[in-house]
Amino acid sequence: MIGLDFYSPSEKIRLMRKRFRINQAEIEGVNMTRAFISMMESGKRNVSKASSKALAEKFNEIGKRISVNLDLDDEYFSRQPDEDAKFYCEEELHKDNNHKKLEELASIAKEFKLDDLLARIYKIDGDKYIEEKEYTKAFMSLSNALGKYKELKDDKSQVVIYNSIGSCKAKINEYEEAIFYYKQAISYALQEKDDITFLKAMNNLSLSYYHTKQYDKCIKTIDDNILSNSKYTELNRGIIIQARVTKAVSLYDLGKKEEAVKEYFDISEEIKDEDEVLLAVLYNNISRYYLEINDFQQGLKYVTEAQRLKSKVSKQTLPNTINTKGQVFFKQGFYDESIMLFELAIDIAEEYKQFDMLLDNYKDLVKVYESRNELDKIKSAMENFLNTLEQHDIEMGKSYALYKLAEVSAKQGDSSKSIEFLNKLEPFLEK
Repeated sequence: MIGLDFYSPSEKIRLMRKRFRINQAEIEGVNMTRAFISMMESGKRNVSKASSKALAEKFNEIGKRISVNLDLDDEYFSRQPDEDAKFYCEEELHKDNNHKKLEELASIAKEFKLDDLLARIYKIDGDKYIEEKEYTKAFMSLSNALGKYKELKDDKSQVVIYNSIGSCKAKINEYEEAIFYYKQAISYALQEKDDITFLKAMNNLSLSYYHTKQYDKCIKTIDDNILSNSKYTELNRGIIIQARVTKAVSLYDLGKKEEAVKEYFDISEEIKDEDEVLLAVLYNNISRYYLEINDFQQGLKYVTEAQRLKSKVSKQTLPNTINTKGQVFFKQGFYDESIMLFELAIDIAEEYKQFDMLLDNYKDLVKVYESRNELDKIKSAMENFLNTLEQHDIEMGKSYALYKLAEVSAKQGDSSKSIEFLNKLEPFLEK
C-alpha cells in the first residue's frame, strides 16, 4: 500500500525500491538472493511470510538510515491488495473516525468486496450519528448495516441493529415504525439467545406503547416479559427499574394515580443514592401529581429538586421539568414567569433535539398566550415551531402548528390565509 492505493506483493517490492533508489542487490540477504528477489518482483514467485518478514526488516532498516519511519509489519509484502485493504480498514477502525473517514473506508470495503467490514463500518457510522443526535442519518447508516448483515446471513449482529434502528425511529417520534423494529429485535434476540438485547428491546417496546397511548399493552408487555422473570433483575437491574417507572406512568395516565404515585415514592427510596437521572424523572412526575391536586407548595418543592438534579446530570431532559414548573406558575397566575419558563424549555428541547418535549412546551406556551388573547404571539410561536420542524425534517407537531395558525388567521379576519393553512393541514388529517 502506497498512500491509499493497494498493490500486489510484486508491485510493492518494485515501488519500494524505486522510492529509495536502490537495486535488488542492496536488499539481498540470507536465503534471499538477487535472483530470488527478481522472481518475486516479477510475480513469478509468491512472497512467503518468511520472505515478507525479511523484506520488511530490510526496508525498515533502509528507511531509518535516512530518518524515514516506514514501520512495515512482517506480513506487508506477502499480502494481496484485498488483504491489504482489509488490514488497513481494520487498523483505521481502531481510531475515532469522523463520518468523512468512515465514508472513505466504506468505499474501500465496497471496492474489495469486504462485506463483513462494510457492515461494521455502517454500524459504527450509525452509532456515531446516534451520539450526535442525528437520528435520521443514523437510521440510514444502520439500515445499510442491516442490509449487509442480511446478505451475510449474520442473524446475531442483526439483533442489536434492529434495536438501534427502533430507537432512531422513537427519537424522531415515529413510534409505530419503532414498534416494528423493536419486535424484530425481540424475535432475533430470542432466536440468538441474546438476553441483554431482548430485555432492552422489550423495555423500548413498552415505552413506544406508552408514547402511542397504548397503556394496557405497555403494562402487559412489562408484566409478562420483564417483571415476571427474576433472572432479568440480576441481568440488568437498571432496566427493571426503568420498566417499573414506565408501568407507573402508564397507570397514572389510566387514572390510577394513587397507585402510580406510591410506586414513584417506592422507587425513589430504592435509587436515591445511585441514579440521580431517574430520581429527577420521578421527582418531576411527583410534582405533576401535586400540581394536579393544586398542592402548589409540594409541587414546587419536587419540581425544584428535579430541576436541580437534571441541571447536573441530564440537561437534555430538563424541558419536561421546566415545563412542569411553568405550569405551576401559570396555575397561580404568574403569566410572565410561566412564559419565560416555557421559552427556556423550548430552547433546551431544540438544542438537544427533543421534539416530543418541544411540542409539549409550545402547546403550553400557546395556552398562556390564549389566556390573554395574544394572537400575534401565537402566530409568531407557531411559525418558529414550523421552521424548526422543517429544518429537522420532523412531521410530528406540524398538524398542531398549522391548525393554530389557521385558527389565529380566522380570528384576525384573514379568511384566505386561514384557508391556506387548512389546505396545508389536510394531508395530515388523511394519514
